[in-house]
Amino acid sequence: MNNSLKVLAVGDPAVNVYIDPNFSIVDRFNQEHHVKVDFQIIPWNNYYGKMIEVLEQKQEVDIVMVAGHLWIKDFVMRDYLAKVHYPKTNEYDKQDLLKVIRKEMEVDGVPYLYPSFCDGHILIYRKSLVKHLLGYDLPEAVDTDMILNLSKKLDGVGGMRGIALKAHQSEIFLDFIPYLRQEGTDAFDEITHKPIFNNKKGITALKKYLSLKNFSPENTFTYGNDEVRKAFQQKKVAQAVTWGGQLGVVLDKRCIDVNDVGFAALKTSWNVTWSFAIRKDSPNQELANQFLAYLTSKEVDQLIGGYAGSPVRKSTYLKDINKYKWYNVHLQLIEKYAKPLPTMGKAGDKMSPLYYHLHQAFIGNETAEEALKRAEEEIMQVEG
Repeated sequence: MNNSLKVLAVGDPAVNVYIDPNFSIVDRFNQEHHVKVDFQIIPWNNYYGKMIEVLEQKQEVDIVMVAGHLWIKDFVMRDYLAKVHYPKTNEYDKQDLLKVIRKEMEVDGVPYLYPSFCDGHILIYRKSLVKHLLGYDLPEAVDTDMILNLSKKLDGVGGMRGIALKAHQSEIFLDFIPYLRQEGTDAFDEITHKPIFNNKKGITALKKYLSLKNFSPENTFTYGNDEVRKAFQQKKVAQAVTWGGQLGVVLDKRCIDVNDVGFAALKTSWNVTWSFAIRKDSPNQELANQFLAYLTSKEVDQLIGGYAGSPVRKSTYLKDINKYKWYNVHLQLIEKYAKPLPTMGKAGDKMSPLYYHLHQAFIGNETAEEALKRAEEEIMQVEG
């Protein structure tokens, strides 16, 4: 073991807090432990490829960020990850981590990840407009048919478009999942992990999602997290579905009429816990566990919650539930509404065709029927 660590992290507001000089989270650890942590952040569009390169070529990186249940099983099967060791102390208090999140960190009961923040589907909207149109406030959770209905009614009101869609090719599959589930199907079977979206229900879901283009900014096919944030903050759209891990940034001082923002979970939402893993071949596993225990401590989780919007500890929600207006809905999202995708091998390879062909349908190069059929065929080739 030496006195340095190298971390590969995904570009996300919740991750930026670790290196933000206003919080000095990583710097404080460096100073207190007389070590050097090299915290490298890679944009989401390029992250998966860079991470796989690091893991497969056994590059000198000790810690990588993993998208929870999406990748954990695949990476454990490939022998990429080391088992992790949470501190057995009252101060760390492993039981304070939300139960559903603790489970996501494990494969066959063995923990391989430390949780950082949760990304789940949250609807943000302008409360005054919705109440004027409907005559009532939205409940804590809504379905996608309500979102479609609101998009039609809100489009053009106050010079705003009805909704911003996160329809960039790197985002569109996850943005689409709630619409698929609304129709009574899903992307993959929970047991066999085979694709189950290429049917009448899937086609109906995709056509509904594509119809939202009529109420969205013209370039919404290029929108990722930041574009959705700007459109909503600047009142160019009346509503949007964003990630819980974006809420702190969406609702910062740049947001116009921030007190008029409402929140609702999606009844058919999906979420994932972005987490830290230790590379199995790292020679610095003891120091890596010590560093990650610090990053996932109660103190740092409170900072993550306020900065990004999506803490992973029960105590953080209880302490700050009156301070951050979305915390109650976000906690309900995690514990009540969100449903993960199956934890499966070759997950990245299986989902890649969906990202590509859904985007092709969105930009008009394929019909809904063609997109789902071609995605299914390519996934079955991965299945072998």
